[in-house]
Amino acid sequence: MRDKAPVAALSYLVPDNRVIEVRVKASDKIRRVRGGCYRDERPADGSKINRENEPSTISSLSTALDYRPTLLFDNDTAGVETVKRFAEDYLLPFFHEDLRQLSNMVRLVPGFPRAGIDFRHVLNIAQQPEGLALCSSLLQYHFAGDWAKVDIIACCETGSLVFAPLLASQVNVPLALIREAGKLPPPTISVSRSASHISSLSLNAPTTKRIEIGRDVIPQGASVVVVDDTLATGETLVAVLQILGKAGIPATNISILVIAEFPVHRGRDFLRQNGFGGVNIQSLLVYGTA
Repeated sequence: MRDKAPVAALSYLVPDNRVIEVRVKASDKIRRVRGGCYRDERPADGSKINRENEPSTISSLSTALDYRPTLLFDNDTAGVETVKRFAEDYLLPFFHEDLRQLSNMVRLVPGFPRAGIDFRHVLNIAQQPEGLALCSSLLQYHFAGDWAKVDIIACCETGSLVFAPLLASQVNVPLALIREAGKLPPPTISVSRSASHISSLSLNAPTTKRIEIGRDVIPQGASVVVVDDTLATGETLVAVLQILGKAGIPATNISILVIAEFPVHRGRDFLRQNGFGGVNIQSLLVYGTA
């Protein structure tokens, strides 16, 4: 897919499906050889150009993109075995039976919070036998990074406070709580957050709130994984990323793990428009309804 930020910009068109962008990484030399156009080019003085240590065009391009591809495939190695290993390690897990079992725990509630809305009750996972344990193990397994290099797991109330603590305990990483203003002792850092997707459907819901985090909870420059129960409009996650930025955590140090994503609300595109397209976002489940 050659569209800019295809996952962020186009996934809402097929909301019941997961859009995956696999960006192929290969050196310029390999690309020319496989394309049949490799030449031993020489400059005017007759000297030979040394291309052995040239950076990969695709790799260099990836660092300049304002969004994060879903997967990166290193195509410098010849042979079908590399492709098979890539599929087994990164693609097939999207079809694992455990994900279908988790999805079955998300209850569909028609007509909530008002008529015409089909609500997916993600927190119902926690109300099922072994639901939290299954969800936590899937979050742990599907994380694309290295848990040993993660310093903090951050979560923002309310839903993520249900799922993040068990995961933090399993991977032995401290938990940083982001809560509504007034619920944490000072000193704190705060930002304004627009109402969540479901809250905004309520006629009496406030349009904005303030969230805050303890000023010294996260060391500056730490590696942070944000855990959230849903990604819909992206308003909450943008506020979380902004507050982490005020706490001294650059976006390049942050990854996001989401239980359920609703692409129809274009949350990924909203994050990209607010300067957070380069943050790696991984979701376990994808739904087309609210």
